Amino acid sequence: MNDEQDRPYGCSTPGCSQRFQTEDHLMIHRHKHEMTLKFSSIKTDPLADQTPTPTRFLRNCEEVGLFNEIEQEFCQAQEEQNNKQVRCKKQHFS
Repeated sequence: MNDEQDRPYGCSTPGCSQRFQTEDHLMIHRHKHEMTLKFSSIKTDPLADQTPTPTRFLRNCEEVGLFNEIEQEFCQAQEEQNNKQVRCKKQHFS
C-alpha cells in the first residue's frame, strides 16, 4: 500500500503535506494550524516551527478568555475557604 491508501486524509494547508489514517486525526492536526495563525511572530518567518510553545499557547488561551471561568471558580473556592477559616477562628476564641 502507498501513503495515500494508508493515509487517505491529507492536510490542505499550503506547505503542509501531512496525511492521516482517519478524518478525526486530520481535524486534530488542523487545530495546530489554527493556533499558529493567531501568533503574528510565527507568520513572519515561514520557516519557523509552526508548533506553539507552551508559553505562547497559554498566552493565547488567556487572550481568548479560555481560563476566565476556571479562574472565577478558583477565586470563589479560595474565598469560601478563607471565610471558613475565619469562622473557625471566631468559634475557637469565643
